[in-house]
Amino acid sequence: MEHTFVCDSCGAKVTDTSTKGVHVCNCSKEMRWDLRGNASGKGDYHHTSDSLAFHPDDIPQHRKLFPGIDVTPEGQPKFTSTKQQERYAEKSAGCYKKRQRIKPKGKRIA
Repeated sequence: MEHTFVCDSCGAKVTDTSTKGVHVCNCSKEMRWDLRGNASGKGDYHHTSDSLAFHPDDIPQHRKLFPGIDVTPEGQPKFTSTKQQERYAEKSAGCYKKRQRIKPKGKRIA
């Protein structure tokens, strides 16, 4: 998976597959890991899923079923938004997010 790092000093962006270590910009300032787009569902969201991957022989069938979702040559779907990823997971694997049960104050949930 690729991650974006941003320099707050000069605005430069770097894409890297590692989140480990310190990323230093050409202007000698430390870069930060840019999570804003991923956390809010806005901005540049790019995610390649290993957990939803399939055999490369199935790529033609996948393109017929999910024409809006790009795929790596290894069979990993690539998503551009969190909503797209959630819809894909629900349709392709029957996965879905369960709603969180909120315990009312002072009452027990059975």
